[in-house]
Amino acid sequence: MQTILLKNAHQWVDAPLRERIFNTAMIFFGALALRTALHSALESYLSVQFFLFGALLVSNLYGYVPALTCLLVGWVVGLFFFVAPYGEVSPISKFDVVLSLNYFVTGLLGIAGFEYLQRVRCSTRLMLAVSESRYRSLLRLDNHRLHQQRQSTRALRQVSDIFLNLDRALLLVNQDNKVFPLSLLTDITGQSVEGKEENWLLIVHGDDRLRVEDEIATVISGKRESRDVRFRLSAEGGRFTEIECVFRTLTLTAHKHVFALLLKPSPRIGTP
Repeated sequence: MQTILLKNAHQWVDAPLRERIFNTAMIFFGALALRTALHSALESYLSVQFFLFGALLVSNLYGYVPALTCLLVGWVVGLFFFVAPYGEVSPISKFDVVLSLNYFVTGLLGIAGFEYLQRVRCSTRLMLAVSESRYRSLLRLDNHRLHQQRQSTRALRQVSDIFLNLDRALLLVNQDNKVFPLSLLTDITGQSVEGKEENWLLIVHGDDRLRVEDEIATVISGKRESRDVRFRLSAEGGRFTEIECVFRTLTLTAHKHVFALLLKPSPRIGTP
């Protein structure tokens, strides 16, 4: 079963902290290297724009905190190294003010836009995950209810079949192989079976006992439905009666029982 971990949409970044710090530093130094390589051609132009693009990229990948850090450090590095006089501290000019204002307004608006879009995307993804989880839960409940309904219908059909044919039932065997002989078994054999609940197979002909035991075990295990079984029961005077019956299952709660339903008794009676 899959577990959904719901996180706040503000925490949309999945990357670990170490990865965020390392990749932010790589993006910043990449922007610095590119601006340094083009400095002879650009001179004082685009002094901070490379760092602005780097900060926006960081904002899209790792959130506003590393992006603001990259934006602030890029502003300091850009003004100090790529605005004349290069590498020197000079009085603040109107050009510096306009450049800085344009840099921060553009950067802050871009970072805010990326942050909003990422939070909306994260919130949508979380809602989809919750909706899918609820759908699967409802589907499992429906399947369970349908399974229970089928089991109930099958059990009702089995109970109806057993009670409609109760006058033809020989015995009841539960899943622990405990036997409850019924009156019809006494009527056929002509002898009392009381006290033989645990060894009722003693009244089954010796050549048929193993086959009857295997048939009951097969039905209880659910491997297949029972077939018509013909075997002999000991009768009075050392004689036997051949019968034909079928073993049918009846499942009540968690227990499975087997009824032996008599199909037809054979008129043949002989000695074992």
